Amino acid sequence: MNILELVEHTKQQMQSITGLPPDSVSRFDKSDTGWILAIDMLEHKSIPRTNDLISSFEVWLDELGMVTKWKRRARFQRAQLEEDN
Repeated sequence: MNILELVEHTKQQMQSITGLPPDSVSRFDKSDTGWILAIDMLEHKSIPRTNDLISSFEVWLDELGMVTKWKRRARFQRAQLEEDN
């Protein structure tokens, strides 16, 4: 599976697990046992769009691209600025 397929497959898995539609992927790293992704999911759609509530999940995948572990790391409004450490 290539990177694009892994990302799309992970989005589908997380949508099935959480019931939330995927928004974006902000991290994709290779690990010793597979991959680690950070996926933002739309938790609540608002008008204007900048008020959408987004949840950021860290997701661990095995070598076959299957979710083995996930954890919500943050919740924020789309317009909220995040600072990288």
